[in-house]
This record gives sequence, C-alpha cells and structure tokens, in this order.
Amino acid sequence: MANRLADESSPYLLQHADNPVDWYPWGEEALARAQAENKPIFVSIGYAACHWCHVMAHESFENDAVAAYLNEHFINVKVDREERPDVDAVYMSALQVMGQGGGWPLSAWCRPDGTPFYLGTYFPPEDKYGQPSFLKMLHAMVDVYENGQERVTENCESIMEALGKVDEHYRGLGEEASSGFVTAEDLTKAAAWLVERSDETHGGFGGAPKFPSSPAHDVLARSSRFDSGDATRDAYLRQCEAMIRGGIYDHVGGGFARYSVDEAWLVPHFEKMLYDNAQLLGTCGDAFALSGDERYVAVIRETVAWLEREMQHESGALYASLDADSEGEEGKFYVWTPAEIVETLGADDGLLFNEHFGVTPGGNFEDTRTTVLSRVTEPADEATERRLDTLRERLRDARDARVRPDTDTKVLTGWNALAVTGLIRAWRRTGVSEALALALRVGQFLADTMVHGDAGDRLWRVYKDGATKLDGTIDDYACCAEAFFDLAEATLDGAWWQRGRTLMGAVLERFYDSVDGVGVFYMTASDADEGLIHRPESHHDSAAPAGAHVAVDNLVRLALVCDDVRAAEVSDEYLRRRIPVVSPLSGGRLLAAFDRQLHGVELVVTDGPGKDELLRAAHRAYAPTLMVAGDWASEAIRAGKNEPGAAYVCRGRSCQAPTSDPDALGQLLTSV
Repeated sequence: MANRLADESSPYLLQHADNPVDWYPWGEEALARAQAENKPIFVSIGYAACHWCHVMAHESFENDAVAAYLNEHFINVKVDREERPDVDAVYMSALQVMGQGGGWPLSAWCRPDGTPFYLGTYFPPEDKYGQPSFLKMLHAMVDVYENGQERVTENCESIMEALGKVDEHYRGLGEEASSGFVTAEDLTKAAAWLVERSDETHGGFGGAPKFPSSPAHDVLARSSRFDSGDATRDAYLRQCEAMIRGGIYDHVGGGFARYSVDEAWLVPHFEKMLYDNAQLLGTCGDAFALSGDERYVAVIRETVAWLEREMQHESGALYASLDADSEGEEGKFYVWTPAEIVETLGADDGLLFNEHFGVTPGGNFEDTRTTVLSRVTEPADEATERRLDTLRERLRDARDARVRPDTDTKVLTGWNALAVTGLIRAWRRTGVSEALALALRVGQFLADTMVHGDAGDRLWRVYKDGATKLDGTIDDYACCAEAFFDLAEATLDGAWWQRGRTLMGAVLERFYDSVDGVGVFYMTASDADEGLIHRPESHHDSAAPAGAHVAVDNLVRLALVCDDVRAAEVSDEYLRRRIPVVSPLSGGRLLAAFDRQLHGVELVVTDGPGKDELLRAAHRAYAPTLMVAGDWASEAIRAGKNEPGAAYVCRGRSCQAPTSDPDALGQLLTSV
C-alpha cells in the first residue's frame, strides 16, 4: 500500500511512495507527530538521479524488517533536496561540522523538533565499506535516544553552535577582513592559488572524483585578461579540453555527466544535471573565445540539441536531471562493446569509430568489459570528422532503442535561470543561434509561469504537471533576476531588465538583513515558515553558484548601469568584508562580482548603419564584465551619445571616443 508520498509531485519522493516505510514529506505534520509521541525523527535526503540513493532504497527502505523497525521507533521524513535546498542545507552543514564529508543519501537522526544529534550518508545492509549496517545504526540511535539523553543534548548543542560559527566565518569576521580594504590583487591571488591546485595533466582541481567546479574555474578564465595570464588561461583550457574529450561528455547524445570517478574525466557518474550543463555551456563558450577551437562550438550545438530533445517540457521549461541508472545498473544506457559498435555501424565504420573513441575488448568501465566513449585521437581531417559525426548520429539512433534512464521531470526555477544565463553566454561567444532561441523560450516560461504576485516580485520554485508550488529560495530569485538581465542585454528589450530589477528588490526586502552590522543573505525569505531549526545563510558556491553571490553580482550590475545607490551600498559592503576571507573554490562567483565591480564595462551602441555588427563584435569578445546598456541605463551613461551607428565604451563615468569599427570595438573591450 502506498504511503503519504503518493500525494507528492516530486519524482524522487514518488520513487519511495511504495516503500513499506511510513514516510512523511517534510512539513508540520511530521514534526507535530514526533513531538506528540516524543519520537526521534529520521530524515533521509536525496534526489531522483542519485545512484547511491537508489542503492540504499533497494537495500533498506524496501526491506520489510528494516521498515518495520523504522516505523515503530521513528517518525520518518523523506526530502527531495532539489525541491527543498533549504532543508538540505541545514542538515548537510550539520553533517560537515561533524567532520564528515558531504554526499547523498544524507541520513539524519533528530530530536522531535528536528535538531540533529547524529548524521551520516549511505549505510549498507550489512557491515562493509568501513560502515556499520543501517539496521545496526538504527538500534544504536534508538538506544542513545532512550538511554543517553544527556549525550543527545550535548550533540545537538554542539552542532547548533558549530552551525553558527560557520555563518560567522563566512560573514568575514576574522582578522583578515578587519581592514576592509580590497584591491585587484585579491583577484589575481585567488587565480594563482587555483593554478597551484590545478591538475597539470588533466585540468580541474584535486584528484578522483573530479567535479567541474564551474564558478571557481571561471576565475581562471577571467584572470587570463591580466598580466601574466598565460598560466591561468592554460589551466582553464586544459580542463575544458579534457572534459570535452573525456567520457564525462556524452559523445553520442550531447551533454555532460555530473562528475568523473577518476582524475582524467574519463568514467563519469552518469547522472546528467541541468545545473551542470547550464554552466558548462557558458564554460565552452568562453573556451572558444579564448582559443578559437571550433570543437567547443560543436559541443555547444550538441548540448543544446540534447536539452531540446530530451530535457524540454512542452511549455519551454527544462527538466531537472537524467538518472545514472537504467535497468537497475549504473551507466548501462551509455556504454558499448566493440561488437555492438561494429554490429550497428558495419565493420569498416565500426573499426574506425572504435579507433577514435577508445572502444576496446577490455573496456574501461569497472569490470564489465564495456567502454565509456572518449575521444582518444587528435582531430582528423575534415572528411574524417564529418564521417565520425555521422557515425555518432547513427549510434544515437541505435542507443535510443535501449531502456532509457528515468527523467526527473520537475522544473526548478533557479536551474532554468542558470540555463538561460549559460545559453546566452554560449551564444554571445559563438553566435550559435539555437542557444539564444532556447534561452528565450526558457526565459519566457519563467516570466509567464514562475513569476507571480501583483507586483511581479514573487517566484514559485517548482513546476510539475501544470502546477506550481513552494516559494523560491534566494537561488531562484537571484538567478532568475540575472537571467532576465542577460535577456535584456541580448535582445535590447527593457521589459526583461525591469523584471530582473523587481526581483532584486524582493531579494533585498525578503532575503537580506544586517546581523551585528554585517550584511547577510539568507536562503529562505523572512516571511517563510518552514519549520527549520536554523535559518540557513547563503554564502558559498557548490556545484552551482551561491544565490548570495549571484545577488551581489546583480547588485553591482544595477549600481554600475542604473546608478542604484542602495545596490551599490549593499554590494560594496558585502564585497569589502568577504573578499579577503573567501576561498577561491567556494567563492568563485563572488570573485566574479568583484571583477565586475573593479573592471565593469558599460557599452552603448546607438541606432544606425552597422549597429548589429558592433553588437555582434561586442558579444564575441571575451569581456566577462561587459554590460550592454539599453534604455534602462542611467541618464549619466546615455547622455551625449548621439553619433549614429557608433559604440561607446565606458568604464565608470569615463567613456572612450566612439567607434564604428567592429574590430576596434573588440580590442577596446578585451583590454583591462
């Protein structure tokens, strides 16, 4: 018999609707019952595309004996971390302050008010991997709750105190921030720090597993504009090339997997997340601008085609993710044997393809003798490359007959907004028109469906099956405002800019506050009532940028383009205090905002012959702090710029002489 999750819309929660566990969704009902019965709460957090979430579900949550014990001793709560990033943020931070690495599924044992006294991730059905069995953990948690309340209280108090100290750290309260004086050197130091930690062979940061780390990676590209920028440019392009050649990129269907399990970007964890692909579209666009390598243009076209073909709802919105598993096996949909390739393509074409994409009898994926495709040869002559492109299309047609991984068909506002920004960034650098067209469709969906309220200052977070729900987090508001600003600059339609400015007003009103004189952006709105034990602050990038960091960049944009005094005050104070203590790995997006504050470029292009060519040249240049100033810009920026068909490049209130030469404009924009 189905449990309470059967009434939910989240595909992840619905995956557990037939578990024998008496699951509750997150909410007041579960908390009230736990307090009424004085039972501990077991919180399990995951998401639909998570392989190890599936494993633990099959091993434990579908086990009648385990479920019976859970139901007798706990109030059990299932959380989709993508729907409820605020809930996830609280318990993930608690897990990390305990000294454990993060990850999903996240398992938290809590007092009836939701305060955790112990947390972990995946637990196996029997003792292995250096972990106790899940059932053994359940017995231990019941014992400590019933017989060790002093220890429970001590753990809860320690965790809550540590959560507060984490927030204090990110607020910039240390000695390094005491002077409040920051310069461009902070940006170049951050880039140098990242270069030192960049893999000199494969690019990226750290060893296995290896994640794209898009916000931090962007710092390398930005710093290539400065003196001695070759090292940062090389580190940036090394990772980009390794990813588009490696198995983390789907050479048959397009799009990137979430991460690679090795250091060489070869064997992926096969789930495909919208937020990764949104950012990597922009990454590839910048790589083309810095290198001129047409392979990045091809990857952008293929990834846009994948989004349109496999990830787009009829409304124009984009789905959240594709699962890692099919037929109960991770990666089965994506891997090949030499015989399968030859059977599909024929002997000659099959041998050619296997040679260029590393398909061997021994394989490279675990012990399955199957191969994750990667480009193992250098680019060939034009005719061979066209032939390989045709063969990849034939393989895609054949692969479509396999059992597909499940799609998480919920639509998330923040992730769709990231996609708009990534698509526009890719279009700007390459001119791929399909990217702009998709950005416009997604942006229109956001404006028509997810923006609501009489003033247009509210956002739904989730859309599923024609219904919207949940107020957006700061990630939704900030990323959606940025997407609207980007659409305004791409189309010169000021309505988009006004939508973004309205949302930023809501951010300052409902998500921003001053705590002991320090500006703070919270994940949840001031009028939200979510039953959280701790109101989580937004203060560090993870796989996606922190909403706070995007918000600060938006405020810098408003300050520079619109002379918005409030935006200038908030962004300046935030950057002054936090840049000295920010980690480049968790603060790349904030460093991007700082780059804009220091090196922001406003561009006014007047009507007249050659206007389109000038705008095209501006977009193609690698000028990450460029802001195209339309009729929404302040009078101070637009005043006196009357020469027809001319481009005016301004930094602050200092404008250079107008030019009608697209090449000259490109040179002006790429100089710092």
